[in-house]
This record gives sequence, structure tokens and C-alpha cells, in this order.
Amino acid sequence: MTVGGRKYNPGFLSYDEIVASFCVRYSELESLLASVRASTGSSNVHSLVIGPRGSGKTHLLLRTAAEISRDPALSQFYPVVFAEESYEVSTIGEFWLECLSRLAQQAPKEEQTELRMSRDDLRNRSDDRELANRCLGTVLDFAERHEKRLVLLVENMNMLFADMGDPEAGWRLRHTLQTEQRIVLIGSATSRFQEIDHPEYALYDLFRVVTLHPLDTGECVSLWQAISGLDTQERLVRPLQILTGGNPRLLAIIARLGAGRSLNDLMDNLLELVDDHTDYFKSHLESLPPQERRVYLALATLWRPATTREVADQARMDTNVVSALLKRLVDRGAVTVEGGTPRRLQYYLTERLYNIYYLLRRGSGYSGVVKSLIDFMGGLYSLGAVWDAFEQAIMQVRDVRPFRLGLADVFVEGMLDEAERMANSGQADEAMEMHDDIIRRLTADGACPTSGWVAIVLLEKMNLLHKCGRGPEAMAVCEDLITRFGGQRDDSCVLAVTGAQIYKAQALLDAGETSQTTAQIGQTFVHLDGANTPLTPVAEGILFLAKGLALMRDGQPSEAVAALDEVVGRFEHLAEWNLAGSVSSALVLKETTLKTPICEREAEILLECLAETKDLDLGEIKVLLQFTVRVGAYRALEIIEASPAAELMLPLVTALKQGIGQSTRVAKEISEVAEDVQKELLEIELEVLEGTFTAHVPL
Repeated sequence: MTVGGRKYNPGFLSYDEIVASFCVRYSELESLLASVRASTGSSNVHSLVIGPRGSGKTHLLLRTAAEISRDPALSQFYPVVFAEESYEVSTIGEFWLECLSRLAQQAPKEEQTELRMSRDDLRNRSDDRELANRCLGTVLDFAERHEKRLVLLVENMNMLFADMGDPEAGWRLRHTLQTEQRIVLIGSATSRFQEIDHPEYALYDLFRVVTLHPLDTGECVSLWQAISGLDTQERLVRPLQILTGGNPRLLAIIARLGAGRSLNDLMDNLLELVDDHTDYFKSHLESLPPQERRVYLALATLWRPATTREVADQARMDTNVVSALLKRLVDRGAVTVEGGTPRRLQYYLTERLYNIYYLLRRGSGYSGVVKSLIDFMGGLYSLGAVWDAFEQAIMQVRDVRPFRLGLADVFVEGMLDEAERMANSGQADEAMEMHDDIIRRLTADGACPTSGWVAIVLLEKMNLLHKCGRGPEAMAVCEDLITRFGGQRDDSCVLAVTGAQIYKAQALLDAGETSQTTAQIGQTFVHLDGANTPLTPVAEGILFLAKGLALMRDGQPSEAVAALDEVVGRFEHLAEWNLAGSVSSALVLKETTLKTPICEREAEILLECLAETKDLDLGEIKVLLQFTVRVGAYRALEIIEASPAAELMLPLVTALKQGIGQSTRVAKEISEVAEDVQKELLEIELEVLEGTFTAHVPL
């Protein structure tokens, strides 16, 4: 079931919606309910939920209120929910006035008018002690009439007491909570604060503290499934857990925006997705006072656990001032302490996704590192390197529009573009009708020679039918294209027929006809050998790659290795994107499926290709991890850092440095990905030691 929600604030949901949307924090919920159940004697158990912004405090408190309202076993309790921000509360009298105001809204309808009148009468009292006593008395009268204990659910208590000017406010509240059986308090705070931590303050040792830790991977999966309505696996949610720091609110933002997208698509479009919530991130920043905002942005720019002095240097501010401001930001829950020593604490932004958003939007020097991290994560956490050479070949060879120069006019080009737009917007049938209309126009009596254009249109129609899952129709167009234009020798016809022949080879391979597949590839080479125009390097590389895969599946491993070596040998020095993809794919297939380990030079070639494409998958990462296990961390680190892909491989570099005892201080996101890389390396090492290692990438 997909749960509802109103962007950031669960306070707008009904109790039924709160219950339906609550899918994590069950142990914390049970802890709070247990404290309520224990509040039946002469004294009550008061609780305080501590967690940073977006960690689910509001949702948890509202879920607790909902359970108190609906559970017959808790019928002796009555929840009174305060607003998330009680800005008007600056004294203890105003605290009880706010309590009365909230009770007037949440009491049975027949009592609301009287309670509102009492509130309106009392709000003009100038003496705070009288205001507090009269408001509390009215609240307790309600509890007495209904024979219930009131459970007050109060948000942001750390900020509430920080804003109170009355030094006696805490002691007066403590007295009430310790002596009045009819009041139970469950509060929340973004961080621990001095009123509860130091014996000289009033609230010390008054509350049971329930700490909201970041969601673990399993909880992130539960939240993702509840928000998106889609089943998923831990491996796919793990990168989002890292990028959000296990923050429920941030994960919910991505889940709502990314539902239905693949992991790679989601990671590729992360900035676009987050940009849709610019209002949230801007409001988060604009709510900070100017000096705190300056410190906050300095920490965001550093993008690593940083000391007070480092933040001060970045912000160009006095260290003592920055120290005080960092403490305020920690109290707000905007910043967390992340390691260091008691005398040199290190700080980090709580909302990691904001840090990513800020760096990407700002276009700083770190933006390239962020993008590289996202690319690496997209590959590492994918379900597998499910790579299909023929599919890649069709995608690349059949796109022959760059070769149309001089073959057609703008009118035909425009019609094809319109057909593509229609197909992408879900109008597949209309797009295919447009393809047929283009062919009719091109083949009408008296038309100028346009065979190249007709071949192109047929190829694009075949492509569209394939995308729509209409395989038999696509194959019929494929055969028609080969029959009609197999003897033509202009560039567009040659490439269009090549694309059709590769598509046919793929269909044979999918049907298990591996021998026929190999024969079909051979026919394609024969066709190209007879062409007047030599095949482009891109198409030639793809064909050798496809040949290697066909031979591999046909049970001819040595011939397959030879074909893949042909790809690497011919094209390792060409920098075109498509050729880099073909070369890296050949190396992955060679190592993972044919179990022919790559050498150091081939590892260097693979890294060069990845630097060009920036399109990682699990197969390429696995190859590099297997290579690392073979040659050792020191040598692998030397090769990677000397390559143009060093930035892209930063999580692997970090993992290797940590593994050999070198110090690293990088962003928490990078460090956590590096931890997962170390686990992958350890698994490979154990498999090698146990003799069970089988490098395999599903095809």
C-alpha cells in the first residue's frame, strides 16, 4: 500500500492517516506506550524523544497520540498534542495557556466552546503565576471530569526552554510533573540540552530518553516500500540510505519523487529530483539566523567532518564565535558531532541530502566529486551487471541519424522527431502510423531517390516496436529491411541493415539458437565487407563485441576471448564514448564470464574507459575489486590513483587506504560507501581462500 503524506508535516494528517503511514520506529513507539502504561500510580513516567530534524519525532509523537486514542487498554489517558512550533510560549504561564488552547481544539465538541471561552478570558492575565495556575486548573478540571490522565505531547522542548526568559520556568514545570498525577508529558528535542544534562538544572533526570537513531537498511526498505508502493531490495535502497544518512524525511522525499525509476536513473537524476523540493531546502536554510547560516554553509562547503577551526577558516570568522554558533546549530539539530576528540570535536551537517544539493547547485570544486560518488554508487549497488551486447549494439548502430547529411530535407527529419516525441509520451500507435506515412510519402510516384531515408524509418519503426514489447512485429520489419535494402551500399542503408541484422542475431540468441546467432554475425560481417563505405569504428567495435558474446554462449570460450581481445586491441586508444563502452564491456566479459583475468595494462585501459564514459555498473567494479585482490592493495592503489578515473574511484581509493592504515578524512557518504567496498573485497578474498570463487555476471 502507498501511504499518503503532505510533503514534510505529518501534523496535517488525521489519526487514521498517521496510523496508515507509520511504518518504522515501532520499537520506539512501544517504548513510549510502555511509559504511558506505567503511569498509573502516584507518580508518572515522563519521556523525551531526541532526534535531529527529519528523524521522525513528530510522526512518532502523533502515532503515540493515535494509539492512546484508539486502544481500549489506554482509555484512562487522553492525548493533548501541542503544535510542532510553539512560538508564542515564553513563560510557564504561556505554556499552560497553550495547553488549554490545544485542549480546546481537541476536546469533545460539546466542551470546546466553554474551553475556548476560558482560554480567551485567561489570556489577558498579566501575572504569569496567576495565568499558569488558572490555566493548569482548567486543564486539570477537564481531566477530573473525564477521569483521565492527560498525556501532553510537546515538540521541540530544547528550543522551548532556550527561548524562555523565566529562570524558574523549568523548576515550576518539574514541580507540576512530579506532584500532579493527572499530567504525563512526552516531549521531543532535536538534541540533548543542558536543562536535562546537568544536575543544577530543573529537568535533570526527569525524563526517560528515547533516542531516534538513523534508520538502518531494513527500515529504509520498509519506508521506501510504504511511500512508493513498490517492492525493492536492500541493495537498491542502501545508496539512498547513505545519501540521506538514514533520515526518514529525506528518504521519503526521494521515495515520492523516484518511485518507478531504476536505481541508475534515480541516481542520474538525483539533482533534478531534489531540485523539485527547493522550497524545502531553502526554507531550511532561510530559517537560520544570518551568522548561523554562514557557519552552516561553511560546513556544507567543506563536506567532511570538520573541526571548529576548519569551519572558522572557511567562514572567515573568529573561532570562539564559530564555536558558539556550532553549539547552537547542534542544539537545533542542524549539525551533529561526528568524531574527533573531546577537545577537538568534528562536526557534520545532519541533513546529508541538503549538503549534496548545495554542492551540486553551487557548482563548487566538490560538485565533480559528488557526481563521481553518485556514479560509483549507481554501479556498486545495482543488482548485477546484466549487460547485453546485442541490446547495446542496437541502441548504438541503429541510431544512424548522424549519417544522414545530404540525404533528406528538414521536413522528413521533423516528422521523425515528432514520431519519437509521440512514442516517448506513450502514443506508440500514433508514432508508428507516422512512420508508415513518412514511407508512403518517400515512395510516392515521382519522389526523388530516398532509399536511405526509407531504411532509416524502418529501422526506427523496428526500434519502437521492440520498445513496446511487440517482438513479432519488430522482427517482421527487421526482415523487410534486410530484404529490401541488403544490396544497397550508401552509408545509411548499410548501417540500417547492420542494425537489423544485429537485432535478428539478438532474437536468435534469446531463443537459444547460439549457432545460428554466430552465423548471423558472420553474415553481417560479409554484408559489411561488400559495402563501398567502410564501417565506422563504433559499429565495428560493437560487432566484435557481439561476436564475442555469441561465441561465448555457443560454448567457444577461446574464440570468444579472441573476439573480445580484438575489441580491446583495435580500439583502446580511441576516445569516443561508444568505443570506450565497448572496450570496457569486453574486459568485463573476459574477466567475469570467461574467467580470464585482466592484466595491469588492461586494468589501466578499463580505468581510462570509465573516465571517458562515467557509466559504471557492478561488473566493472567487480573486475577492479578482483584485480585488487590479485595484485594487492598497494599496487592497485598506485594504478588507480595514476589513472584519469581516480576521482570516480574515490570510494575504492578510500577503502584501499583505510585497509592499509593510511589516514583518510572524507565525506561521511564516501566513507560509508568505502566500508561497503571493503566488505566486497573481503568476500572476494574469502572466496579465493576457500576455493569457491566464481566470477560471474549474469547475461
